Amino acid sequence: MAATGPTTTWGTRPELSLGHLLELLDLQRVPTEDDAPAEFRGRPQLHPADRVFGGLLLAQALVAAGMSAPEQHRPLALHAEFLQGVPTDEDLVWKVERIADGPSMTVRRTTLDAADGSARFTATSRWGTRREDLVSYSSLRPLETPPPEDLRDLEDRFGDAEVPVWWRMRRPVHFRHVQSPAYTAAVLPEQEHQSVWVRARGSVPADPAVQAAILAYVSDMSILEPVFRARRSARHAPGSRILSLSHFLTFHGSADLSQWHQLDARCNTVAQGRALGSGEFFDRDGAHLASINQLALVKVGE
Repeated sequence: MAATGPTTTWGTRPELSLGHLLELLDLQRVPTEDDAPAEFRGRPQLHPADRVFGGLLLAQALVAAGMSAPEQHRPLALHAEFLQGVPTDEDLVWKVERIADGPSMTVRRTTLDAADGSARFTATSRWGTRREDLVSYSSLRPLETPPPEDLRDLEDRFGDAEVPVWWRMRRPVHFRHVQSPAYTAAVLPEQEHQSVWVRARGSVPADPAVQAAILAYVSDMSILEPVFRARRSARHAPGSRILSLSHFLTFHGSADLSQWHQLDARCNTVAQGRALGSGEFFDRDGAHLASINQLALVKVGE
C-alpha cells in the first residue's frame, strides 16, 4: 500500500506537525501466525525525499518493540544499524522478535526488511524496571548556554533557497542552535562541539515508549554537525554528505520533550571518513537523561 503524505504546506515550505509525528508513531498490528514474529505497520514521512529520515526509523522501532514489552518496563537502551536506504513511497512493516524475557529486563529486536527479504534497518532495544532504590550518579553537566527563549528556530534562520527543505521546514519540535549552525558557510572559531535546545510544539503523551521515541527522533537531527564545525566546512556545501551507520541511545531517565531539553553534541573522532559523534540530553534543571553515540560516513564538501 502506498504511503500517504503526512506533510502540509507552511508558506512555500512543507510542515511536519507534532500531531502528524504522533500519527506516524501510531503503528497498526498486522495479523500473523501464532508462531511468527509480531508485525506492525507504520507510514513514512516524505522529507527528506531521498530516504526515510533515520530518526523516524529509530522512533518507530522503539514504539514497535514497546508494544510487545511488559507494561511496567521502560526503555533503557536502543542499538540500531542502518543497512539500506528506506524509500518514502511505501509503508514500513516492522517485525519484532522476542530475544529475552524476564521479570526485570526485556530485549527485543525490531527489523525493517526490503521486498527481497534483505534487512534495511535493525534495532535491538532493552527494556526494564526502574529502581529508585539503586545507586544513581552522573559526572556530566550541561554546557553553559543562553536560554532557549533568546534563540531562533531553524526555519527562522534560513530563507527558502539557502538550505535543503528538510532543514528549513517547520518541524514537530522547536530546534534552536546555541552556536550559529555551519549550514551555508564555515564558522569560526572552529570547535568540536555544539549545543541545541529542543522542545515539542505541544504536549507529548505520557506513554514512556512514545516519549522515548520522540527523543530518539530528535537524536538523529544534528549529532554529527560538529564534524563540519571542526573541519571549517559547511554542512550543505556541494558534495557534503552524512550516511548513518550505527546509532546507540542509552536512557538514564524519562525525557518529556513537552519541556525544553538541551542537547550537547561533540565530534569525537573522524577516521578515513568514518565519524564518531556523541551527545548528552539534559532537562532544564541539568538532570542527565540520555546519551547518544552515532557512527556515520561523512563527506566534507568544498
